[in-house]
Amino acid sequence: MKRWIYPLLIVNLILSSALVFAQDADTEIIDDPFADAFLDPFADPDEIIEESGDADPGFEDPFAVDEEGKEPDEDAISFDDFDSMFDTDSMVEEIDEEEAAADTGSVDEFLISDGVEFGGSFSGTLSSSFNYDYLWTEDFDITDPEQAMTPSVSADLFFDARPEADYRVFGKLGFTSASGNDQNLAALIPEGGLTFQTGTDDDGNTTFTAVDDEDVDPDDPDQTTVTQEDAEDAQGDTSTALNISVKELFADFDWDDKLYFRFGKSFIKWGIGYFWSPADVLNLSGIDVEDPTAEREGPLSFKMHYPFDINNAYLYVITENVEEPLDTALASKVEFVIGNTEFGAGAYYQRDLAPRAVATVSTTIGDFAVFGEGVASWGSDRVFVRPAKDQSAAEEDEEDDLELVLDSYEVSDRPFFSATVGTNYMHAFENDAGSLMLIGQYFFNGEGYNNDEPGLLQAASRLSQNAGENGLALDAADQPENYEDPPAVDTGDLTNFGRHYAGAMIAWNSIFDSDLSFSTLAISNFTDLSGMVMPTFSYRIMDYISISAGMRMTFGEEGDEYTNPMALLGLGGSDAWKGSTVSFSLDCSIGGGSF
Repeated sequence: MKRWIYPLLIVNLILSSALVFAQDADTEIIDDPFADAFLDPFADPDEIIEESGDADPGFEDPFAVDEEGKEPDEDAISFDDFDSMFDTDSMVEEIDEEEAAADTGSVDEFLISDGVEFGGSFSGTLSSSFNYDYLWTEDFDITDPEQAMTPSVSADLFFDARPEADYRVFGKLGFTSASGNDQNLAALIPEGGLTFQTGTDDDGNTTFTAVDDEDVDPDDPDQTTVTQEDAEDAQGDTSTALNISVKELFADFDWDDKLYFRFGKSFIKWGIGYFWSPADVLNLSGIDVEDPTAEREGPLSFKMHYPFDINNAYLYVITENVEEPLDTALASKVEFVIGNTEFGAGAYYQRDLAPRAVATVSTTIGDFAVFGEGVASWGSDRVFVRPAKDQSAAEEDEEDDLELVLDSYEVSDRPFFSATVGTNYMHAFENDAGSLMLIGQYFFNGEGYNNDEPGLLQAASRLSQNAGENGLALDAADQPENYEDPPAVDTGDLTNFGRHYAGAMIAWNSIFDSDLSFSTLAISNFTDLSGMVMPTFSYRIMDYISISAGMRMTFGEEGDEYTNPMALLGLGGSDAWKGSTVSFSLDCSIGGGSF
């Protein structure tokens, strides 16, 4: 059934070629607001669009600072109005070949660098928080919060080498360090301690599975018990550690200034959603809805890019975690502009994953940027769960921790569809009264659950930590010939558990020309009616020092997705599900800036 993906890949390439040959090879587009960016033959059109704020809605961090540590200038030129790209009557004009050749030479000289450019950014933060559980219940105690203090520093360092006009090497390293009591680990451990059974998976990695109290065996060398005292001692012994990661590392080159190549590790911008992006099927990490602008990790890949006019065609060969040649993934995408609207269509195939077709669209309606994207797949990469027919293990559980026995299973023989639509609005007030940004987005998750079975998410979270409780798991003595263990449920299978989601953000930057800014982020799962609201005030005391005060309040029934997200980690057993929560934070940013 997966063969349908090959024609879709071919259609993308044919459509790209058809659009190319439809253009006049002797014309040049002028009055292009992206003209300066196109001086760089290696500039990714996705990145150009993102920076310009045109075809992509151009979401930005409302509290971002420039290299001098100052707030962005609201009077700076932006290209949020799509119509400004196409309001000229002289979009094309004939050019002289000799002048074009001379211009090309000057551009080449501009691109070549004698040395290697270095730069980066630094961030330092002191964060404190006060967390309360059991909100809206009689167990809520305002005098007994869980407190945490987290000092941290991080930095990104990059190098950019351009020894030739058609060759570039770029790399970026991330450095992070943290010390102190970043979370109260002891509070996540039950009074009797938490016992883990160690083992080894098929890849030789060590696994840890939580053990029920009745199964604890002090003489078993593969069992390890962590007590509250152990957690407190670990917290007390915490020292500063340095973590180094490769965020980007790639080489750019081209063939005859017509076909551009990139090989290495870099972020690939396929989707255009802010809180959710179902069309982003290539990157290794998804969007964090609580921090949508956080940098994400891209795969190791080989990209071929063919620009034609203001349109683009791409072919990707994804080589991340490839052990055999046939494990290589293929993806293609074409982007084209009609009027003030940009369309995108793509396809993805890897033999062990569900094949996907994606589509994106972005445009403007009045002062609003509007975007949408969707993905259709044959089968799903998600591990699903359902109540097992045999519930005897739960009925016989003396501790009553196992309330629902689940079977895990996969689906590979039917279609799935997910989509999202959203809008954003940006407005700079007169008289330097600041700038306002509004963002709203709806997400339909075709791989989610309808919430027909109460407690399913809580049971799935427990199953992810206790694989032996799977209703399809059999003891070695009972396993028939050709028996296979049921698919394992991991943390990724617990996120976006519902069908319908919505997110919104309001940000007012530089309120009435002051150093005060405000934002509110709200996320809700409409399927189980849980969610979170996070208002934040930020004040810039001086260059390179600012403070922010915020609150994070969750709502929903016990066991819902957003009611108590920490409980999804499975730590602390049933005691971790404490209903709605509220936390207050005070953060001080010190020394942050670019160099």
